Amino acid sequence: MTFVFQDSTEMPYQINFIADLNNFLSIVEQTLPIENRIMELKNQIQEEEEKFEKEITMLNSFLSGLNTSLDQLTTQYDIEPTAKCKDKLKESGIECVEKQKEQFKIALDDLTRNSKNEVARMSSQMRNYLEPFLWSGVYNTKMVKHITSTTEKLMGKITMKLSGLSFTYETTYADFPLQVKKFMNEISIPILSRGGLIHKEDRIKQLDVSDYFIKRVYIDEDFQLDLENKKGTKKVKLLVPGEIENASLTYVEEGAIDITKSEELVAQLDLYKLDELRQKVVDYVGDEANIVSRTLVKIELDDNDAIESNELFECVKIIASQYGEIINDIFAHGITKKEIVIKEIIEGGIRNEIFISVDEMSNRLSALGGDGLELKGLLNI
Repeated sequence: MTFVFQDSTEMPYQINFIADLNNFLSIVEQTLPIENRIMELKNQIQEEEEKFEKEITMLNSFLSGLNTSLDQLTTQYDIEPTAKCKDKLKESGIECVEKQKEQFKIALDDLTRNSKNEVARMSSQMRNYLEPFLWSGVYNTKMVKHITSTTEKLMGKITMKLSGLSFTYETTYADFPLQVKKFMNEISIPILSRGGLIHKEDRIKQLDVSDYFIKRVYIDEDFQLDLENKKGTKKVKLLVPGEIENASLTYVEEGAIDITKSEELVAQLDLYKLDELRQKVVDYVGDEANIVSRTLVKIELDDNDAIESNELFECVKIIASQYGEIINDIFAHGITKKEIVIKEIIEGGIRNEIFISVDEMSNRLSALGGDGLELKGLLNI
């Protein structure tokens, strides 16, 4: 299927934007009230802590004033019984004040514990709401993928970044262990090997690495791939900073040899076969069908935990600005600004119109108060 604007121009993002927009509105409706409630609870905790400190200070001042008054009265009525009464009253005063402090502390601890438990529960609830949306509902992100093979599974960490906003998923892949032969039946690299019947000398031979195991993949602006044989005694490390012609290939056995820096070895190296392997590994890592589980573990804004620091709304605004640009493009290619309309071309050339009314969006956002009004502006409605 193909998604086009209302004037039949193909959209730059081949996704059902209206569905994502509806999901975005639902996420906003679900999470912003929770974040506001969390902020209320945190403010309540802070207010109660400040109240506690103030009351403790007053109790200490009261006890100090009481002791001063008892000392003055004892001096004024200077007989032995008054001195004994003074000591008894001081002991009672200390006991009473300490008991009051203890009760204040118990009440504060109960409130703080209950409030923090509620904050943790609601923070988890927000992550659950956000997990499916952030995975596919934020466009034009820069992605960093790091895959490692442990003794039990093939694990990944995928981070998506956009304008200071980043979110990270931990993933588990279906294939374990993962061998090169899954992607290429035969691939070899040139290495130096000692040989000869009479005189031992270094000779170039092609080492088949198709049965090697993939231990690590890192995909950013650069591509890194680490391979090992079954015993872990031989390793291959591929680094591709941009184009395959700039690749660095290292073979590690007793020592490390940079194949790409050896004129005689690099002449026997099939770079394009390596590039084919790289592309197939990239495609595998990026194919959702190979992921058996994923968990949203982190949402950050400028390297700070967005949920812990109550900055989720700032993250939502970044996404809203991105959506607003797409809405502007839809309006520019459309015939009305009362509806956000795209078309879906399905098999046989049939075109289905998909839309959401601006009034519906406006009403849903207005119900959120000031935050919703700010988002309306960012969405260009």
